[in-house]
Amino acid sequence: MSLESRARERGARVEVVASMRRAVHPARDAKALFDVARIIRRERADIVHTHTAKAGAIGRPAARINRVPVLVHTFHGHVFDGYFDSHVTERFLRIERTLARVTDQILVLSDAQKQDIVDRYRIAPASKVRVVPLGLELDHFRKARSGGSFRKELGLRDEPLIVALGRVVPIKRLDRLLRAFAGVNARLPRAHLVIVGDGEAAERRKLVSLAEGLNVHFVGYRSDTSDILAAADVLALTSDNEGTPVAVIEALVCGTPVVATDVGGVREIIPNGCGFVIGREDEKALATALAESCLVRRRIADSVRDDVLGRYSHRRLIRDIESLYDELLEEKQRLRGPPSDTRQANELMS
Repeated sequence: MSLESRARERGARVEVVASMRRAVHPARDAKALFDVARIIRRERADIVHTHTAKAGAIGRPAARINRVPVLVHTFHGHVFDGYFDSHVTERFLRIERTLARVTDQILVLSDAQKQDIVDRYRIAPASKVRVVPLGLELDHFRKARSGGSFRKELGLRDEPLIVALGRVVPIKRLDRLLRAFAGVNARLPRAHLVIVGDGEAAERRKLVSLAEGLNVHFVGYRSDTSDILAAADVLALTSDNEGTPVAVIEALVCGTPVVATDVGGVREIIPNGCGFVIGREDEKALATALAESCLVRRRIADSVRDDVLGRYSHRRLIRDIESLYDELLEEKQRLRGPPSDTRQANELMS
């Protein structure tokens, strides 16, 4: 079910801005800014909260044009490392620094991400950046007990099983995983790797070629990820760049250990004894950690699963955001007087 459908199902009024697309397109982006500004003006918004780069680049100017009292932006990761060449990256950084000056509060998902935004890229001062961890609907992952049906689908019984879950795109570095898995397969000939997710056709062709002769299954997009993670002995994440990787949280709540590259907020998510965090370029250590995880086949204790669920639950996120909105509105009230009679919080996502 799409985000739009789920929002409508829960009683939210949704406006789809058809002119706003991910790719940069000056004429279409100008129309998107006009369309968003018109919606904000009509709704008399007291809060505009944008998510991700494109929505932030469109929504924040539109909000300021309409003199919206409170403006919040969330970075769900960033594109400043591993996506573009240095000239394009610097251009995006200049835009983000300018937008940060007109933003009341910038939210990030982890301490590592805050360090990037404040110290590494100098987008905003620490006083303007707050860590609000991701919140997800995880109950069905917590209830996952057995992945027997998925193993049966693959024709597997008790063979060691590694799962990678996510988009098939270069930044995810599945080529790195396949090279490491070749070492795992040499040591454990019965081990299998499943790659779950859709993406770029050219990248998939490259990966299929790398996987030749190995026990690798490309299964495309799947909606039954809780069953797949429950079937796995270990989740592998080998990206060059992440914010807070959702698959890692989902795997831990399922009880599945994780082997991940040291990116984004990974170290903050994985509890001690629940996996390995590996340097991005250390493929030998990656292969060793995956093989050891397959040999030990440890499941994560229920108490640890519950702790991860509590830290990353959607209920906690809702409480955090409601508290933030109240705090920011009260501060603006003190400075500018009372807000409009009908309080609105508009969220803009690309």
